[in-house]
Amino acid sequence: MNFAKLQVNQPQWRAAGQRLIEMAIAEFLYEEIIQVNALEEGHYALQLDDQSYSFQGFQYRLGHWHIQAGSVRCCNSAGDLIDNDAAWNLHTFMRAFANQSEIQPFTKAYLIKEMNNTWLAEAHLMNDQRLPSTAVLSQPHYKIEGMLRGHPWLIMSKGRMGFGYDDYLSAAPEISPTVKVLWLAVHQQLAEYRSTAAWSAKDLYRHELSAEQLHAFTQQLQAQGLLAEDYFLIPVHAWQWHQWLVATYANEIVNQHIIALDIGQDDYVPMQSIRTLCNTSHPERHYVKLPLSIFNTAVYRGLPSKRNLAAPAVTAWLQQIQTEDAKLHATGVEFLGEIATLTIQQPCFDQIEGAPYQFKELFGCLWRESVSSRIKQGQAALSQAALLHRDHSGQSILTVLIQASGLSPLHWLKQFAEVCVTPLLICLYKYGLAFSPHGENSMLIHECGIPKKLVLKDFIDDINLVDEDFPELADMPEEAHILLRHSAQELSQFIFTGLFMVHYRYICAVFLEDFPQHSELEFWQCISDVIASMHQQNPELSERIEKFAIFRAEFEKICLNRVRLFTSSYNDEVERPVPVFLNPMANPVSPQTLQTWAKLQPQSAKLNSLMQPQSKAQNSSKHFITL
Repeated sequence: MNFAKLQVNQPQWRAAGQRLIEMAIAEFLYEEIIQVNALEEGHYALQLDDQSYSFQGFQYRLGHWHIQAGSVRCCNSAGDLIDNDAAWNLHTFMRAFANQSEIQPFTKAYLIKEMNNTWLAEAHLMNDQRLPSTAVLSQPHYKIEGMLRGHPWLIMSKGRMGFGYDDYLSAAPEISPTVKVLWLAVHQQLAEYRSTAAWSAKDLYRHELSAEQLHAFTQQLQAQGLLAEDYFLIPVHAWQWHQWLVATYANEIVNQHIIALDIGQDDYVPMQSIRTLCNTSHPERHYVKLPLSIFNTAVYRGLPSKRNLAAPAVTAWLQQIQTEDAKLHATGVEFLGEIATLTIQQPCFDQIEGAPYQFKELFGCLWRESVSSRIKQGQAALSQAALLHRDHSGQSILTVLIQASGLSPLHWLKQFAEVCVTPLLICLYKYGLAFSPHGENSMLIHECGIPKKLVLKDFIDDINLVDEDFPELADMPEEAHILLRHSAQELSQFIFTGLFMVHYRYICAVFLEDFPQHSELEFWQCISDVIASMHQQNPELSERIEKFAIFRAEFEKICLNRVRLFTSSYNDEVERPVPVFLNPMANPVSPQTLQTWAKLQPQSAKLNSLMQPQSKAQNSSKHFITL
């Protein structure tokens, strides 16, 4: 009997627990779930049920927290240290937190289970044999994906409910496993194929499969007395096949409407979303996005049928905009087209009105263009989530890029913002289009560290439209009507949250820690100046700029951890969960906010010292930052 043996040791386990406690304190404070008492400058006390903790850190102007790595200590009721070791027991911390926050027992039990999975995954990352940050200058983008740590905001970032440990070792992106896909033939009565004009099903299969394997699949169907032209070919993830598809579609399998053909020849690696696979045998071949019905971060990772059907038409429309709009094209932005999809009916679950959404997302495939075709000689690509990453020695990918570029830190930041923010604002103002451009939904193409292009991907799930009839939307395809529509100011919230809160506030923390000669004010002033310059260069958009009001002083504060803890919990819902909103918070790119910050006293030298990197000998887990 084969079994998966635990592949972490005690130091790794404790370092992971320490890091997750620090992350939890920071994010729970940001979402106003817990409160702390100030002891003295830079020192705080935290009481959670029957547990007391102290730590060193400070609050940024924007409201989020820096917790000095290795500073969290368990204390007695008098506030005295119980021992001198950093707090690492995540079980004790989460139990006390859940009791203090009056989380319901059902939620509490599943929360601990999800945090156990995250803790175990994090422990695998406490390994000094993993690639250093300098690899970003020489390794392909899929290798860099395997370096990363997961979502930076959701503390249960690697919960993957449904996976066993063997599944983790064979499918988790941070393990960078070699993944093979199983190819099936699905009768056309069950399947609907959609594509852009350039990709017929035959052309797609010729691109994705070798002539030898394509011929072998045809022979297999013919040997069973079946006509190959009656079937579509589709890759599936082995986990989904074993856990869901065999039992769910057994009737269709025995009736030969679904035929298991063979394991594909190509090797893939999972990207950060787990369900999207990158072809490493032939990088020019498409990414495949496959349903993987595990519960991770916020949702079940299926493939929504209605959006899957719409993806190619929306791709064609977006790429037409990108080609025909001279100013948008000049920014260099790239849309990785979702050029073909297969959507498979579920004869039973599809007929159940009000069934939980995961039962409607079980079987299908989306083929997305590879970024390899968008990279010129001398350029390289990486997930923007990598900009938050530090390696085991504490070196950040951000600093590696800045140093390689030869630019000053603020000059690099300005170039980065011009490349990434400008096209998002053109799409917002001119077309009423908002993406959710966080680090895992976007890539950066750079040249020796110098930012050159923003790459947007995974957009069919995340595009939202203005609820007005902009003339620029006249050519929108019928399929795009599935996209959610919002008022202009609600739509600009997607830039504030998806870009500034989910992504740039974490980049800011890395930037300030590595370049302490700069301030939080300077960081956000740089982003604000790029936006202001874009506004000045596009006077024809002045009415739209006023309508979307990206410079307004406040935005609603969105919380993600609260969704799991207090609203949706672990219930099997009909619709995907929505965020929790708190009272408005300061907009860090607003001139009004920046003027207010400029009048405040600068942070003391003592607080600034908390941001100085510690040596590896002092604390080897100091610089682990999740995505």
